[in-house]
Amino acid sequence: MSIARAVVVVALAGSALPACRPEKIVHEPAKPPRGFKDVDMDTTKGVAPDGSIVVKTDGTEFQLEQLWAKDRVLLVFYLGGWCPHCKRQLETLQQYQKDIGAAGAVIAAISVDTPDKAKELHDNLKLQFELYSDANLATIQKWGVEDTANHTAVPATFIIEKGGAITYRRVGKSPTDRPTVEELLAALQNSQ
Repeated sequence: MSIARAVVVVALAGSALPACRPEKIVHEPAKPPRGFKDVDMDTTKGVAPDGSIVVKTDGTEFQLEQLWAKDRVLLVFYLGGWCPHCKRQLETLQQYQKDIGAAGAVIAAISVDTPDKAKELHDNLKLQFELYSDANLATIQKWGVEDTANHTAVPATFIIEKGGAITYRRVGKSPTDRPTVEELLAALQNSQ
């Protein structure tokens, strides 16, 4: 290699070194993805909204109020069957369905998936609880859990008592932000 070339290589390497020096890394708190609403995640009590109509996997309309007219309900909003975090959450709820039932609750889950896609997911995961479709986002909007940028629900979980009183609410700030099953079982026990 010629001396001129060696000088150029050394000069280039020397100018890159300042860029490699250690800098203090400042971590900012996780910010929700674009479209996620800044929703309070506390467990403020409230009442389930009236007129929450969804579509069953057989294509018929269903009023969610029918669920809490006779049972306590663990209501889950999920992004869709394409979401790996959602699938994992639904599988975990299936694994603990007997414990959730022993706490006096039934499970229901809602996404923007079409009834056919919801049925496909239901069958693939071998779920023993209902998945409902809200493709037009009407119920998702009523519950305040719409991801406006992506036209889906944000991950959200509610416990609704017989009659419609909400005793637990958790709205995720990201696709991975979901309560653990232990947290849900504790909330079910505490609200009895």
